[in-house]
Amino acid sequence: MGRKPFFRTLIFYFIVLALMGAGNIHIANGQEYSVSATPDSTLMVIGGQMNLTLEVTQPKNLKVVFPQFTDTITRNIEIVETSAPDTTVISDERISVKQVLRITSFDSGLHYIPPMTFELASADMQARERTRSIGLMVVNPFKEVDPQKGITDIKAPLNTPFKFSELYRFLPWILGGLAAVLLIGAGIWFYIKRRNPLNALIRQKPKEPAHVVALRKLDHIKEEKIWQKGQIKQFHSDISTILRHYIEDRYGIQAPEQITSEILESLRQVDLPDEKVTEKVRQVLELSDMVKFAKFEPLPDENDISLINSYFFVNQTKYEELKTPEESVKQTEQIHSEN
Repeated sequence: MGRKPFFRTLIFYFIVLALMGAGNIHIANGQEYSVSATPDSTLMVIGGQMNLTLEVTQPKNLKVVFPQFTDTITRNIEIVETSAPDTTVISDERISVKQVLRITSFDSGLHYIPPMTFELASADMQARERTRSIGLMVVNPFKEVDPQKGITDIKAPLNTPFKFSELYRFLPWILGGLAAVLLIGAGIWFYIKRRNPLNALIRQKPKEPAHVVALRKLDHIKEEKIWQKGQIKQFHSDISTILRHYIEDRYGIQAPEQITSEILESLRQVDLPDEKVTEKVRQVLELSDMVKFAKFEPLPDENDISLINSYFFVNQTKYEELKTPEESVKQTEQIHSEN
């Protein structure tokens, strides 16, 4: 017999489903109540899932026991999950209680959900109420399997060897990405290592020793003699700054960011020649603080003492690398030639 068109079968099933009710309303002893079982749809794909909602509308004084199931409703309809009953207040005297069953089916065709029995009881009545049966159409949208052909093996993976020619169209992007990474890396290296990218392209002169820089700056102050021109505050600020930077370069102490007491405490942790050296730098820094912050007016001799103590501190703590006899001779000849 030839197979009927699929859409005609569906129309027939929908006509059958339309003739089925989903709920009953009854009045017993003046108490109105209703029970129902309502699916999300009457059509489900095989292996799919939907909700079947059980609901009873009742007076508040009526006790109701919902239908009890295990893991199936019928042989063809399985229960995936069951929710707890949920109560909604309709009015002062009436409530609605719902329970949701999550159902599925793995057999195609038209299946019937039989009537479900609710047990109701109150002080003056007992009753059992049943929902009407429900039709559920389960369809298989996939191509049917021919049992005459038997079970076939899983197809092996296709052998698709890699070819470098497949990368040609991506080559500009790959080269462009590599170039961008190299440029970014070079920029970061220049910034971190050199701070100024242009310095990386210019041959750097050897850094002068800390004491050479400090003594040159002190010589400049000595020649200017600004303390004799009334610029007392500027004079003490300048020699204090010179010593702070010298201490930073010589010992690695963050002296420019520290106050005088912190600098002196840090100097106790380094190897100074003797206590006299510490007292010399203490005099310079403390007098500078008094002039800058307390508007102290030092005597002329105190200005000279600060300059002398600055020279003393640098000369007593300077670090000079030992030179070979050849380097000493070359330095001596250079000094004579300059003179």
